[in-house]
Amino acid sequence: MTVLRPFSDVELAGALAAQPAWSRHVASAALERARKLGVDVMDVLAGAVPGDRELPYREAARLLGLDYFSDIESFLSPFDASIEIDRLAGLRSVRGLLDGREVLFLAPGFEHIKTLAARIAADPDLRNRLCIVSPATLEAGVAAVNSELLTANAIQRLARRYPLASAHLDLPLWIRAGFVSLVAALIMISMIPGFLQPLFLGVVSLAMIAPSVFRLWAAFTFGRNRPLVPQILLADGELPIYSVLIPLRNEAHMVPQIAEAMRRLDYPSEKLDIKFIVESASPRTVSAVEKILGDPRFSLIVVPRYRPFTKPKALNFALPLARGEHVVVFDAEDLPDPQQLRAAASLFAADHTLECLQGELVITNASRRWITRMFAAEYAGHFGVLLPAIGRAKFPVPLGGTSNHFRTRTLRDIGAWDAFNVTEDADLGIRMARLGLRVESLATSTWEEAPESIGSWVRQRSRWIKGWMQTLIVHSAQPGKLLADLGWASLIAFYVFVGGMVLSLTVHGLFLVTTLVRLIHETLVLGAPDAWTLAGLGALLLGYCGAGVISVVGLERIGRADLHRSLIGLPIYWLLAWYAVAIACFELIAKPYHWAKTDHKGLDGPIPPPPTIRTPAPQNPAPNPQTSL
Repeated sequence: MTVLRPFSDVELAGALAAQPAWSRHVASAALERARKLGVDVMDVLAGAVPGDRELPYREAARLLGLDYFSDIESFLSPFDASIEIDRLAGLRSVRGLLDGREVLFLAPGFEHIKTLAARIAADPDLRNRLCIVSPATLEAGVAAVNSELLTANAIQRLARRYPLASAHLDLPLWIRAGFVSLVAALIMISMIPGFLQPLFLGVVSLAMIAPSVFRLWAAFTFGRNRPLVPQILLADGELPIYSVLIPLRNEAHMVPQIAEAMRRLDYPSEKLDIKFIVESASPRTVSAVEKILGDPRFSLIVVPRYRPFTKPKALNFALPLARGEHVVVFDAEDLPDPQQLRAAASLFAADHTLECLQGELVITNASRRWITRMFAAEYAGHFGVLLPAIGRAKFPVPLGGTSNHFRTRTLRDIGAWDAFNVTEDADLGIRMARLGLRVESLATSTWEEAPESIGSWVRQRSRWIKGWMQTLIVHSAQPGKLLADLGWASLIAFYVFVGGMVLSLTVHGLFLVTTLVRLIHETLVLGAPDAWTLAGLGALLLGYCGAGVISVVGLERIGRADLHRSLIGLPIYWLLAWYAVAIACFELIAKPYHWAKTDHKGLDGPIPPPPTIRTPAPQNPAPNPQTSL
């Protein structure tokens, strides 16, 4: 029978790291690091031997004379459905049955190990009732056994919190069919000259000119669009635990790249809770993640195969297990600036009115093809110029799908993501605006990969458009309540940004073709185009102008002026989007919750450094100390 003799803290740290010959200097350094970071010594020791995060817990079991397990799923029973689901985060013990007796599976802290020794000496029978596991083993077992509970929460959380805010409950077939019928009617009107043309031009003006005017305003006032930068970055000891959620599906080849990007984060490893969220139907991806789990920062959450098969459902499944005070979402291809989490945590600490930060997305493969150049220009304008302007104007911010940073408690309280909305990011941004929660842009970047084929781009864009349609319909279900939540200015902004996006892409294709045909016909046959044709041409040109100018400013900002000439293809780019609208309309009726997965190739070489981004100089001699550059 093993009895834990009295150890000093230094001796115990060395013993738990299976290093009896460890120098007192090294053991003392581990203790000192834990003290400075404000973390448990076990968190530091879990990273003492690379690739073996289980080591200190195995050694604790050996020293205490207790059984150690690396897999406890078969010994656990599901929790009662009435449990507060968010209490699962950071769970350190759970009861189970082992050989017919009830035992407590325990992931002890450093101080707990010392008290356990005295308790076992006083009551040797405890050895039959206690088993040692690591926190990762405990979390994996709890998640696996309670998969039905987590799945129900993932699907129903939003509907329970806000019954009239879910794409599942507020998108019956007749509503979807009616919306698509309206879209079809607008397309038909664009082809019919005559008395309906003035009415249609009014619709086009609303759809294309209003967003374009705002884009031009954002571009020409670029100097005021200052994403938030912390004046002082928090020191390691001041940083909170940060959870990183990385949803993956059929992306085994991307796991090494995203894992390396996570290791490069300038954040104490003991304070990182990085969860790879993989559907059970992706066994190769599950296996790829299992190979990197020796790193104590990483854990694997396997999501059972259950409809809807969407990214937001996977995120909702894992959210109750997130231990961090803050949480961020990264996609498989993302390469965030190493300082992004530290900057976000510093801003959250400095301003308690801040609830969400949107990092800037920059395209890594912009130079490969025409479609990636256009995508890069679009992102440069949208994330670098437009979103900061929207935040400055205090309008609803339609979030991007990655590099969103949240306060974890707030995200849980507002129902998290809509599992049935295929642009869960935009929906969440609008919901946060309705609840009066502040969303701002963060002045750090994330490299992202653009689709490299037309087919892949169209599939991705059709999902986005379908999601914008879902968001538009759901939030418009109670217009009076929407107005009361947003006020007139933000209500108009919502319909300009989300409604205008859907409407402009819907009418653009055939309207462009018919306008050009009429222009050529009237010029050749009648000698000059009529006023309605010229008005239509003007609306198109102004729409292109807004998109082009904001892209030019955005590209200059990230040092990619070489992509300017690609913008001449903007009308063709929008025509492709019109094709994506047709697919989105079909899927909105037939497959409203289908998630068209975007394929990614990954980098051909090493991870590039963060992009150099030009930020506007301060125009106020006495800037806000929390947002000054």
